[in-house]
Amino acid sequence: MAIAKAEGARLVAGSRYLLAIVCLVGLYEVVSTLLDYQFTATVVHFVAGDPTKHFSTVYTVTNLVALVVQLFLTANIMSRFGVKAALLVMPLLILGVSGLFLLLPILWIGSSLNTVDNDFNYSINQSAREALCTPLSRDEKYKAKAFIDMFLYRTAKVLAVGVALLAGACFEEFEAVRWLSIVTLALGGLWLAVARFAGNEFRRLSEGP
Repeated sequence: MAIAKAEGARLVAGSRYLLAIVCLVGLYEVVSTLLDYQFTATVVHFVAGDPTKHFSTVYTVTNLVALVVQLFLTANIMSRFGVKAALLVMPLLILGVSGLFLLLPILWIGSSLNTVDNDFNYSINQSAREALCTPLSRDEKYKAKAFIDMFLYRTAKVLAVGVALLAGACFEEFEAVRWLSIVTLALGGLWLAVARFAGNEFRRLSEGP
């Protein structure tokens, strides 16, 4: 197990393409955690009394939109426009909704942070990210991807939890929560750049020499 992990780490460290996949995983986990923090803080601030009904409404809308995205958008975007375009969808949406929340931190914009995060990650973003592994060599698929999925993914989760705790400590008042969008905008811009690189490399590797 330790040997396989070391081999996977070596493969990841030696490939800019694999490092890009790692960055996509890590960026999503951190951004998602920040969006969830902003969403929860927004609901708690604006909804008087028990916010359960509002949370239920948001999750219902999220599930319906996710169904539509999965049935009608994911396959169409990937087949018609390619993996690169599919990779760009979520960071572009994150940039848009975070920019809106920074300018206008109201209940339904804050709630849409959750909808964009969950709808597009578990459909088009996840599908596009998995597609990035198709041109990998056998060793990269079974060793490097396993290292990413089992070790780096969990590391990203731990980092995201640390970010959430830091956010809770630094942004206790709701008036300050909107400024977290500056962080998500910066990370979203980096995510967009990495997604473009990964998409270009996917095309190059898929087409071969």
